Amino acid sequence: MKNIPHHSVAVITDNDLCVSCGACFHICPYENIQIRLDSRRGKWEPVMPETDICDRRCNGKELCLSVCPSYDVDYIALAESDKNNLLGRIERVYTGFSRNEEIRFGSSSGGFIRELCAMLLDSGEIDGVISITHDEGLEYTPKIVRDIGQMPCSVYHNIDFENAIDLLRNSDGKYLLIALPCQITSIELFTNKKKYRHLKERIYAKVALICAYVHDRTSVEAIFHYHHFDSKEITYRGNGRDLLINMRNGSEELEYDAFYPKNLKEVISSRMMFDNFLPQLGCLFCVDHIGYCADLVLGDAWLEKYRDDKVGVNIIISRTRKAEELIRRMTSFDFTQASQEDIVKAQGAHYALGAVGEGLKEIKIKGNDFVPNKRRTRDPSRPIQYDLRTKDVIKIKIIKPLMRKRRFMLAKLLCMVLEIKCIFRYAFKRYPADGFFPPFGLLPFATEDEDDPR
Repeated sequence: MKNIPHHSVAVITDNDLCVSCGACFHICPYENIQIRLDSRRGKWEPVMPETDICDRRCNGKELCLSVCPSYDVDYIALAESDKNNLLGRIERVYTGFSRNEEIRFGSSSGGFIRELCAMLLDSGEIDGVISITHDEGLEYTPKIVRDIGQMPCSVYHNIDFENAIDLLRNSDGKYLLIALPCQITSIELFTNKKKYRHLKERIYAKVALICAYVHDRTSVEAIFHYHHFDSKEITYRGNGRDLLINMRNGSEELEYDAFYPKNLKEVISSRMMFDNFLPQLGCLFCVDHIGYCADLVLGDAWLEKYRDDKVGVNIIISRTRKAEELIRRMTSFDFTQASQEDIVKAQGAHYALGAVGEGLKEIKIKGNDFVPNKRRTRDPSRPIQYDLRTKDVIKIKIIKPLMRKRRFMLAKLLCMVLEIKCIFRYAFKRYPADGFFPPFGLLPFATEDEDDPR
C-alpha cells in the first residue's frame, strides 16, 4: 500500500474510494486534513499536509477512518441492515405524489421532499433544512435553507459535502437533514462519537435520497466535449420525470432529454454520463443505496403501474416511528400503500440490495490494494452478488481511466463497441416506445419478470 496503510484516510484516497463526505476533516484532532479538489480525478478529496503526524500520533486510532463511509462499515450495528432481507428496518413503504401539480412537476420525482420541508418550515418545528444549494458552476455546498425554492433537483456529479457537519456544529436549533446515503452514514458515524453525540439533538430527522451512483467531474467534462459546448453549469432534473440535461454558459444554453434522445450523439453522451459502471469507484463498492441510517428514504417509483406517468411518482421508505408520524400529517401528498418487494422492483436488485458492490469485491482493479468490508449480515451467503460481465470490467478498468486522462473520443469509441446492441436498438426503435421507458437501462426500471434491466 502506498503512503500510510490504514493509519489514515490515505488508504481511501490511494485506492480512489473517497466519496467527498468530509467527515474526516472534522474528526482529525490535529487539523491535519484538508478537503481539496483533485482536478485529475475530478472530485473533492482529503489531503494530509503532514503525513508523519498520522504515523507518530494516530497509529492504531484511525479516527478519520472510523467516520468514513467508504471504509469498513458495520451496518448491522449502525442501522440494523440485516432486517427485512437486507432492506433494513422498515415501518412501511409507500408510493405517491404531491397534490400540487406545480411542485410535483418541478421536482425530481413526486415532490415529497418539497412538501415535507414546506410543512415543517411553516409549522416552525424546524429552524431550517440542511440541503445542498447551488453556488456557481459545478459547485454545490450544504447550507441551511429556509426557502424551498433554493433547493436543487437531483445532482449527479461529485460535490464537497464537508460543510454539513460545520452547520450542525455551529447552529443551534433543529434541522431536517437531506443527503445521500453515504453522507448520512458519515454523519451518523460522526455523531456516534461521545464528543459529538450532542449534535444528534440538532437533527430533527434524516432524509436519504435513493442513490444510483455519483459520477466524478470527468463524466461532466466528457458531456461538454461530446457536444462541443464550453459549459460552466449543468442541471439534470425537473420539468417532470425526464432526465433533462441542461448545459449553460452565461446566456448560451444547450438542452437535451436523456430519456428521449433525438440522435445518436445524445444516446452515446447519456451512456457515457450515466453508465452504471463509469461512476466513482467508491460508489461502485457501495452496498447502501437505500439509506439504512435515515428516517425517511425517497426515490423514483420505477414500477410497471406508473409506466405511463410522465410527471413523477415517489417511492417512500419509512424506517422509524417519527417518519410515520410525519407521513400521517402530510395532507398535501397523495399516498398509496406499497410493499417491500416494490422497493426492489422500483430500484432493481443492483441498487436496492447492493448487488454490484458485493460483486465488485471479486474483481482485481489495478492500483487498488484495499477492498472495504461493508458488513450487512451475519450470514455471508445472504447478499445477492452481481456477476460482472466482461464489458462491465472493461468499463471500470479501461474506459474510466481513459476518461480520467481526458481521452474522451477513445473512451467513446470503446463504449460504442461495447454497447453496439443498444445503438442498433435505438436505430430501429425510437423512444418512447410504449409509455414511459428510459432507454438502455439508464435507470433500474424492472418488470415483474426481470429485476436487472442491464
